[in-house]
Amino acid sequence: MMRKSIYLALFVLTLGCSTFTSCSKDNKPIEPEKPTTQKDINPLNVFTGGLPLSYGKYNILKNNKGQVSAIQANDKEQSITFDYKDELSDNNNTPDVVMIVESKEEKLILNLFLNKEGFVKHCDETEYHRDDLSQKETWDFTYNDEGQLLSMFRSEGNERTTIEYEAGNIVSTTEKSVNGTRNKTHKVYYNSQSVPSPIVNKGCIMLFDTTLGIDMDEMQYAYFAGLLGKATTHLPVQLIDNEGQEETFTWRLSTSGYPTSMIRSNAPSWTNTFDW
Repeated sequence: MMRKSIYLALFVLTLGCSTFTSCSKDNKPIEPEKPTTQKDINPLNVFTGGLPLSYGKYNILKNNKGQVSAIQANDKEQSITFDYKDELSDNNNTPDVVMIVESKEEKLILNLFLNKEGFVKHCDETEYHRDDLSQKETWDFTYNDEGQLLSMFRSEGNERTTIEYEAGNIVSTTEKSVNGTRNKTHKVYYNSQSVPSPIVNKGCIMLFDTTLGIDMDEMQYAYFAGLLGKATTHLPVQLIDNEGQEETFTWRLSTSGYPTSMIRSNAPSWTNTFDW
C-alpha cells in the first residue's frame, strides 16, 4: 500500500509539471516568453490601390517594409521623415512612430502614439525655431468603426473638430474652440451641376485643409504614411462654409481612374498633381 501511494504522488507531480507549466531539469517553472506584437503599419491598408509616388511638390519614399520613410519637397525646402519602432509599446511615454518635419526656419518633432489599427490616437509635438525658441503642442484623434477620422483635438487654439459621414463620405466638419471664440462649419459635396455623378476616390486621396475644411497643418503628412485613418469613398467637388464662402475642385483622372491633378476655383493658377 505504501508503494502505491509513492507511485501515485510521483505521477501527480509529473502530471503537474508537464500539463500545467513547463519545468526545467530541477523542476523549477520556466516563465513563458511574453508575446510581442509587431506593428501593423502598412500604408496599403489605407491606400488600397497603391501609394502615390508624389503629390504636389512632395515625393514619397518607402523603406524595405513598404512603409513611408520620407516625404521630400522637390524644391528641397522641406523634408519629413518617419522613424518606426519595431514593436507596439504599452508605455505611454514611448511613441510608436517619430515624425520629423524640417525646414530652414523650423524643426517639428512629432511623437505619434498609435491605436491597435495603426492610426494616430495621440501626438506630442515640439516645435523648434531658428531662434532656439521651442513650443509644445498636443493632438488627439478618434475614428469610427470603418477606421475613418471622426474627431481631432489640438491644443493650439484649444480647437476640436468633429466630422460627420454619410455613406463613407465626409459631409460636414465643425471646428470649435473651447473658449467659444471660433465656431466654423463646412459642408462638403460630391456632385454638382458639372459633376452629376460622384467621383470614386480610387487613389484614396485626402486633402484635409484644402477640400474638407479640417485644420490639419503639419499632421497632413501622417495621412500619406497611412497613419491617419481611411479615405472617403468619393472625391469632394465643393466646399461651403457657414459664412457662405464657396470653393469648387476640378479633378482630372487617368484612364484607370486615379487622380492626376486637382484645381481649386479660388486658386486657379495653383494645381495639385499626383503621380502613380
